[in-house]
Amino acid sequence: MFNSSYLICSVLFQMALIPFTMSRYTIATFSSSKLNKYLPLDKALRIHIHLGYTMVSIVFSATIVFFIFFGLSCSEGEEAFCDKFTSEIMITGYCILGILLLMAGTAFFRHSIPYELFYGVHFIFLAMYAIAVAHTFDIAQRSGK
Repeated sequence: MFNSSYLICSVLFQMALIPFTMSRYTIATFSSSKLNKYLPLDKALRIHIHLGYTMVSIVFSATIVFFIFFGLSCSEGEEAFCDKFTSEIMITGYCILGILLLMAGTAFFRHSIPYELFYGVHFIFLAMYAIAVAHTFDIAQRSGK
């Protein structure tokens, strides 16, 4: 049986790795150490891009699955599932998805938009982290209290 906590942990782990791949001083320091033998630090930008697009894909797919599951249950008259579309946890999920899609969009078009726009939009990851913490630790909503 699939456990959704694995998916959550996967996304949170990727969220932890993404900023590390852009930490230039840390990468430069580790690149000159024996750690570079085990971690491909010379490919940090490619890893950053891969992790970002993977995270966007996972979150987008999970949102589609939630829409299908809750939508089917709601259409069958289950009012509790209809209410979940506007619950706090879904609203934070919408915000996370919106921020990720905005970041992915500017990343995809980074060669045709001004660099400052690309760079500035990527700093909203700080807001996304705060919203992700609220989304992840919303125990009262998940337990039905």
